[in-house]
Amino acid sequence: MKLRRKIFAAVSSLAIFTAALLTGCGSPETPAAEGAALKETGTLMLSVNPEIQIDYNKEGKVIALAGQNEEGKGIVEAYPDYIGKNCDVVLRDLVEKINEAGYFVEDIDGNEKNIVLQLEPGSVLPSDHFLADMSASTQAVVKEISLSSGIVTIDGDDYDPAYAKGGEPSPYITLEKAQEIALTQANVPAEDAVFDDKEFDHDDGTPVFELEFTANGNEYEYDVHAATGKVVKAGHKAVDAQAGQQQTSSSGDYNDTDYGPNNDGVTDYNDTDYGPNNDGVTDYNDTDYGPNNDGVTDYNDTDYGPNNDGVTDYSGATHYGDTNYDDGGSDYSDNDDGDSDYDG
Repeated sequence: MKLRRKIFAAVSSLAIFTAALLTGCGSPETPAAEGAALKETGTLMLSVNPEIQIDYNKEGKVIALAGQNEEGKGIVEAYPDYIGKNCDVVLRDLVEKINEAGYFVEDIDGNEKNIVLQLEPGSVLPSDHFLADMSASTQAVVKEISLSSGIVTIDGDDYDPAYAKGGEPSPYITLEKAQEIALTQANVPAEDAVFDDKEFDHDDGTPVFELEFTANGNEYEYDVHAATGKVVKAGHKAVDAQAGQQQTSSSGDYNDTDYGPNNDGVTDYNDTDYGPNNDGVTDYNDTDYGPNNDGVTDYNDTDYGPNNDGVTDYSGATHYGDTNYDDGGSDYSDNDDGDSDYDG
């Protein structure tokens, strides 16, 4: 009985000691609990439309390639001799092959697709500026093959810690990184953009940042994949700031503005009728300033005479006889006969 007690005590002590060791390994102070323990290898994701995983060792030599979608698998199959090459060399080769395969032909919202370089959290870093070097190498080949794609890098600081669970690093990038990616794709400087709406959502199971922003008279709507950083949806429309109206195309056309009176879509000042007939002809000659209103401007038919007979005759009746103030006329004579006769 005593022997069994001793064995049990020994086993219990060993269990307590083992538990203490395990607790120490999993303490919050250790990198393992944060999911950021450095490995002997690293992983760099290259995303255009093809998605390719590049595994490398601590010297920066590539040890494996794997296509993450059908397009990526096709590129990898056509590039068998990558083992042992420097990571930057392999990146350059892959970008060239992606270009040769025509994946840069289709643009996104009028601009060539971004190239996303995403460093997996916890990856070994051959140098302190490893990711920056990879970006510079990629930018160089983009220039050599006459592309205009933006280069976007995602490293450990670009993941949102709010989504880290169970000691594993967050799988999702931050909102700020998603905004940067959208602006790079739209070719819009950050200082010109105002973000109106931003939302993290799952679109048919795909985690995306739904972004809306305005810049330089345009409204943009972009969806950025929250895990890979790829732009999965993009579009913009021009906004007429003065009229408060929107145009569905990104280019404005001022030729269809009709300043003419017919509102027929043609700016024609010649069909503006300033004449009185409103007959489509600007004719000042048919404006009748005469009293007959007969369409002829004739000052000769204006009768300033007392008979109002259409004839301006100051000599026909040089008397004041037909205007009599006593009987409605102007008879200044004492006969009150309608005749201005001062002799009586």
